[in-house]
Amino acid sequence: MHFITQPPKGFEYHRWASSLKSSQAFAYNIFSGVESSKLMFEFHMKVFDTDAQIDVKFEKKQTIEMFEVKAFEIIKMEDIVFKEKYFIKTEYKRPDIAEPFIEFLKIVLDFFDKENQRIYGGGIKQLCSHLLGILNMMNEPEYENKNFKLYSLCFDNSFSPKFERDLINYNNTLTKFKKLVDEFLMKINVNSRIEYLGFLSGREYVMKNKDLLGKKNYDYVLKRYFY
Repeated sequence: MHFITQPPKGFEYHRWASSLKSSQAFAYNIFSGVESSKLMFEFHMKVFDTDAQIDVKFEKKQTIEMFEVKAFEIIKMEDIVFKEKYFIKTEYKRPDIAEPFIEFLKIVLDFFDKENQRIYGGGIKQLCSHLLGILNMMNEPEYENKNFKLYSLCFDNSFSPKFERDLINYNNTLTKFKKLVDEFLMKINVNSRIEYLGFLSGREYVMKNKDLLGKKNYDYVLKRYFY
């Protein structure tokens, strides 16, 4: 395995967790040194009849920070694909957001179709699922007084010209997606509680958070991924 330490019992390993390219290992190696009972890996959020799992959930006072972590997946150029249930109002756990969320999905699909840009569509689909998961949980008693921040934390070592182009492409994609998300959250009047921050440099995040992450993880991540 390529984890800095052995993950706790019950840890849900991804299919390719042992790969040198594993985004799950990247996430664990960054955050596992955080000294907090409020840190969770592979956090489940109710979406429809199945859950969406986000790589890292970290609670800081009144704010829930959620990190969707990406490494080499971003090189995949694929369409954005949603299952049929995403467009059926009765499938939604919150009837009040069903219609506007379906409209948002259609806007996202139409926007990137018109862009005619080759993108990592699977990443956009996941972010939409996470956004719906946050909307479903935000008014539960445990979270009704919390704010939410969603990040796309990406491995960004430009070790080759090809990967550098893929990074730039995904960053540009997320910048455009963020604008659509901002407009949607404002439309349904939850922008004061939910924010999507877009592309977050893995290197910059680690460099700025040495004290939070712990020296062992800080040193390991910089040496393993960025030197």
